[in-house]
Amino acid sequence: MQDKQNKKTRLQVIRMIVSSQHIESQDELLIELDKAGFPCGQATLSRDLKLLRISKVRGRNGHSVYALPREGQFAPVPTQKEINNSKWGIRASHNLLVIHTPPGHAGMVAYDIDSTENPMILGSIAGDDTVLIVLTEDADRDEVIYQMQRLIPQLN
Repeated sequence: MQDKQNKKTRLQVIRMIVSSQHIESQDELLIELDKAGFPCGQATLSRDLKLLRISKVRGRNGHSVYALPREGQFAPVPTQKEINNSKWGIRASHNLLVIHTPPGHAGMVAYDIDSTENPMILGSIAGDDTVLIVLTEDADRDEVIYQMQRLIPQLN
Protein backbone atom coordinates (compact mmCIF):
# COMPACT_ATOMS: atom_id res chain seq x y z
CA MET A 1 0.00 0.00 0.00
CA GLN A 2 2.88 2.34 0.85
CA ASP A 3 4.37 1.91 -2.66
CA LYS A 4 1.06 2.91 -4.30
CA GLN A 5 0.82 6.00 -2.08
CA ASN A 6 4.43 6.96 -2.90
CA LYS A 7 3.74 6.53 -6.61
CA LYS A 8 0.58 8.64 -6.41
CA THR A 9 2.42 11.40 -4.58
CA ARG A 10 5.39 11.19 -6.98
CA LEU A 11 3.02 11.56 -9.94
CA GLN A 12 1.51 14.67 -8.34
CA VAL A 13 4.98 16.11 -7.79
CA ILE A 14 5.91 15.42 -11.43
CA ARG A 15 2.76 17.28 -12.56
CA MET A 16 3.62 20.20 -10.29
CA ILE A 17 7.23 20.41 -11.51
CA VAL A 18 6.34 20.17 -15.21
CA SER A 19 3.56 22.74 -14.88
CA SER A 20 5.65 25.26 -12.97
CA GLN A 21 9.14 24.96 -14.46
CA HIS A 22 10.85 24.96 -17.85
CA ILE A 23 12.12 21.35 -17.94
CA GLU A 24 14.02 20.35 -21.09
CA SER A 25 15.30 16.87 -20.21
CA GLN A 26 14.58 13.82 -18.07
CA ASP A 27 17.88 14.47 -16.27
CA GLU A 28 16.61 17.91 -15.19
CA LEU A 29 13.33 16.36 -14.07
CA LEU A 30 15.16 13.63 -12.12
CA ILE A 31 17.18 16.32 -10.31
CA GLU A 32 14.01 18.26 -9.43
CA LEU A 33 12.31 15.08 -8.20
CA ASP A 34 15.32 14.29 -6.04
CA LYS A 35 15.23 17.83 -4.57
CA ALA A 36 11.53 17.29 -3.79
CA GLY A 37 12.36 14.07 -1.93
CA PHE A 38 11.25 11.62 -4.64
CA PRO A 39 14.40 10.08 -6.10
CA CYS A 40 13.72 7.55 -8.81
CA GLY A 41 15.41 5.97 -11.79
CA GLN A 42 15.17 7.00 -15.41
CA ALA A 43 13.07 3.94 -16.34
CA THR A 44 10.54 4.74 -13.60
CA LEU A 45 10.38 8.37 -14.70
CA SER A 46 9.81 7.32 -18.33
CA ARG A 47 6.88 5.11 -17.25
CA ASP A 48 5.47 7.92 -15.11
CA LEU A 49 5.68 10.42 -17.99
CA LYS A 50 3.88 7.99 -20.27
CA LEU A 51 1.20 7.33 -17.65
CA LEU A 52 0.66 11.09 -17.16
CA ARG A 53 0.65 11.64 -20.95
CA ILE A 54 3.38 14.26 -20.53
CA SER A 55 5.15 14.97 -23.81
CA LYS A 56 7.90 17.19 -25.08
CA VAL A 57 6.71 20.16 -27.09
CA ARG A 58 8.49 23.03 -28.75
CA GLY A 59 8.47 26.04 -26.44
CA ARG A 60 8.19 29.61 -27.65
CA ASN A 61 11.97 29.94 -27.46
CA GLY A 62 12.44 26.98 -29.83
CA HIS A 63 13.66 24.53 -27.17
CA SER A 64 11.76 21.34 -26.42
CA VAL A 65 10.15 21.26 -22.97
CA TYR A 66 7.90 18.86 -21.10
CA ALA A 67 4.22 19.83 -20.99
CA LEU A 68 1.03 18.45 -19.48
CA PRO A 69 -1.86 17.57 -21.78
CA ARG A 70 -4.63 20.18 -21.76
CA GLU A 71 -7.83 19.68 -23.72
CA GLY A 72 -6.03 17.89 -26.50
CA GLN A 73 -3.26 20.48 -26.69
CA PHE A 74 0.08 20.64 -24.95
CA ALA A 75 0.88 24.01 -23.46
CA PRO A 76 4.40 24.59 -22.14
CA VAL A 77 4.86 26.86 -19.15
CA PRO A 78 6.47 30.11 -20.34
CA THR A 79 9.89 31.00 -18.98
CA GLN A 80 10.42 34.22 -17.02
CA LYS A 81 12.25 35.61 -20.07
CA GLU A 82 9.23 34.85 -22.27
CA ILE A 83 6.91 36.49 -19.76
CA ASN A 84 9.09 39.60 -19.61
CA ASN A 85 9.37 39.75 -23.41
CA SER A 86 5.57 39.64 -23.69
CA LYS A 87 5.37 42.87 -21.68
CA TRP A 88 7.22 44.87 -24.33
CA GLY A 89 5.21 46.80 -26.89
CA ILE A 90 4.93 50.04 -28.82
CA ARG A 91 1.79 51.97 -29.79
CA ALA A 92 1.30 55.22 -31.65
CA SER A 93 -1.17 58.10 -31.78
CA HIS A 94 -0.45 61.10 -34.01
CA ASN A 95 2.90 62.49 -32.82
CA LEU A 96 3.03 60.36 -29.65
CA LEU A 97 4.54 56.92 -29.13
CA VAL A 98 4.08 54.81 -26.02
CA ILE A 99 6.50 52.01 -25.22
CA HIS A 100 5.42 49.41 -22.65
CA THR A 101 8.18 47.62 -20.72
CA PRO A 102 8.37 45.22 -17.79
CA PRO A 103 8.27 47.06 -14.44
CA GLY A 104 11.42 49.04 -13.68
CA HIS A 105 12.74 49.16 -17.27
CA ALA A 106 11.19 52.39 -18.55
CA GLY A 107 13.81 54.77 -17.13
CA MET A 108 16.70 53.06 -18.91
CA VAL A 109 14.71 52.82 -22.14
CA ALA A 110 13.94 56.57 -22.01
CA TYR A 111 17.62 57.31 -21.34
CA ASP A 112 18.62 55.21 -24.38
CA ILE A 113 16.03 56.97 -26.55
CA ASP A 114 17.13 60.43 -25.46
CA SER A 115 20.79 59.48 -25.99
CA THR A 116 20.16 58.85 -29.69
CA GLU A 117 19.54 62.59 -30.18
CA ASN A 118 17.09 61.74 -32.96
CA PRO A 119 15.93 64.99 -34.62
CA MET A 120 12.40 63.56 -35.02
CA ILE A 121 12.07 63.10 -31.23
CA LEU A 122 11.40 66.07 -28.97
CA GLY A 123 11.89 64.00 -25.83
CA SER A 124 10.66 61.16 -23.69
CA ILE A 125 9.10 60.78 -20.26
CA ALA A 126 9.44 57.57 -18.27
CA GLY A 127 7.23 56.03 -15.65
CA ASP A 128 7.90 52.63 -14.10
CA ASP A 129 6.82 50.51 -17.06
CA THR A 130 5.84 53.05 -19.73
CA VAL A 131 7.75 55.56 -21.85
CA LEU A 132 5.99 58.43 -23.61
CA ILE A 133 7.85 59.71 -26.67
CA VAL A 134 6.87 63.04 -28.21
CA LEU A 135 7.67 63.37 -31.91
CA THR A 136 8.11 66.54 -33.92
CA GLU A 137 5.12 67.59 -36.04
CA ASP A 138 6.81 66.54 -39.29
CA ALA A 139 8.30 63.27 -37.96
CA ASP A 140 7.93 60.09 -39.98
CA ARG A 141 6.20 58.04 -37.29
CA ASP A 142 6.78 54.69 -39.04
CA GLU A 143 10.48 55.47 -39.38
CA VAL A 144 10.76 56.34 -35.68
CA ILE A 145 8.95 53.10 -34.75
CA TYR A 146 11.42 51.19 -36.94
CA GLN A 147 14.33 52.97 -35.23
CA MET A 148 12.89 52.15 -31.80
CA GLN A 149 12.60 48.48 -32.78
CA ARG A 150 16.27 48.49 -33.80
CA LEU A 151 17.28 50.31 -30.59
CA ILE A 152 15.14 48.05 -28.37
CA PRO A 153 15.18 44.49 -29.79
CA GLN A 154 12.47 43.32 -27.34
CA LEU A 155 9.91 45.39 -29.30
CA ASN A 156 10.12 43.01 -32.29
